[in-house]
Amino acid sequence: MLVSAITTWEGTPAAIEQVIVGSRDAAPIHERLGARNPRLMRSFAGGDMDRVEYMIDFDSFEACGAFTDAMMADEWFQGMTAAVAAAYPDLKNCGTRFAYDAI
Repeated sequence: MLVSAITTWEGTPAAIEQVIVGSRDAAPIHERLGARNPRLMRSFAGGDMDRVEYMIDFDSFEACGAFTDAMMADEWFQGMTAAVAAAYPDLKNCGTRFAYDAI
């Protein structure tokens, strides 16, 4: 079963550029912690130009949970959350939703 975590970020053009840089840095860390296929999706038409979505995949709900536990315990996560807090209000974390492939 495919499970995806999708985190939405909203910000100024400069803040979104920082999310792009941060996502490049985060991808190998997320893979080390058990995620697959990290990617940052950015709109090029149709609106939401001030938002990007960072997505990672897992093979199961269990793998997603294990990743979340590992990420919360990783010192990288502590530094990242401090950087995000410092970037507000130019950058906003709009939340993370979890979805699974239903077909």
